[in-house]
Amino acid sequence: MNNRLAPQPILLAALRVVHVAAYTTRNWAMDDNISRKQIYDLWEAIHEIPDLIKRWRGDEESLRELRMYLQEYDRRWASPKLEEIFDHELQDHPQLPADFLPTD
Repeated sequence: MNNRLAPQPILLAALRVVHVAAYTTRNWAMDDNISRKQIYDLWEAIHEIPDLIKRWRGDEESLRELRMYLQEYDRRWASPKLEEIFDHELQDHPQLPADFLPTD
């Protein structure tokens, strides 16, 4: 089993996504109009992130897998836009190789 952590920029971006999911869920807990299905879908997307970043393979497949989880949620719900949050955080870390950055 690989116990290598994701590169720091990816780790920081993934942690930002988890942070946003946590405070968003906390805020939703006080709103009776939020669907329990949306909360479930958000955490369905997020729950694999900690395991994925601690068993990073160092190839494009790892990043593709992470993005897949984010995109699944984003296709179903208007907010928060997880992949956009992830990409924005990556843009703030110029030490990341260019091939890891999103293309428009």
